[in-house]
Amino acid sequence: MARTYYGWHIFLGRREYAAALEWQNRMVRYRQHGSLRDTLFYIEHPAVVTVGRDCHNVDLSRASGIETHRITRGGGSTYHGPGQLVVYPIFDLTRRGRDLRRFVHDLEEGIIRALAEYGLSCGRREKYTGVWTGDRKIASIGVAVTQWVSFHGAAINLTTDLNGFRVINPCGLSPETMTSLERETGRAVALTDFAPHLTAAYADIFDTDFQEIDLEELAEIARLEESTESL
Repeated sequence: MARTYYGWHIFLGRREYAAALEWQNRMVRYRQHGSLRDTLFYIEHPAVVTVGRDCHNVDLSRASGIETHRITRGGGSTYHGPGQLVVYPIFDLTRRGRDLRRFVHDLEEGIIRALAEYGLSCGRREKYTGVWTGDRKIASIGVAVTQWVSFHGAAINLTTDLNGFRVINPCGLSPETMTSLERETGRAVALTDFAPHLTAAYADIFDTDFQEIDLEELAEIARLEESTESL
């Protein structure tokens, strides 16, 4: 099917959160300059807690020993760890109407469709962001924009150890609210198996042909950007 736009996707494997955050900031800059297309970056993090800008009185006493970052995305606190697929969509929202609420809705919709490929019925809950199956939350969403380029994104629990959420109240919810694809279906789905379903869903939703890009191509973009910035 012909698409209106062309974009990229890449699976980066497991990366430390701090390095990924710095790297996200660079990708946002490249997208603003036009050297990067709308890109879906898939990644997995070691155990880490992130605290969004909407969380002012978070209790991190139970997170002792776990790396913690206060960041600029929307939302409260959440946990990232092995078995969780994180997607960072670095998108130019100017051509998408600068509608952040619709963008979040579309991110949720892609996850709902991808989970349906595994026979799991999911949806939304009024007054909450993220994706839910019944009264259990399986995916969290928190985005930020700068000059209408998006960063941060969504985290889908596939085979995540849900005990990681017990060190916080994830997005103000009870830790017991969180669930995973494995818990709901008994299937241990690899991140690399799930990501293509999500890419296909987002291709339809965002009317974009997402083509795979590799690290060497990203490195070349970085080299060109850095040489231009040094002029």
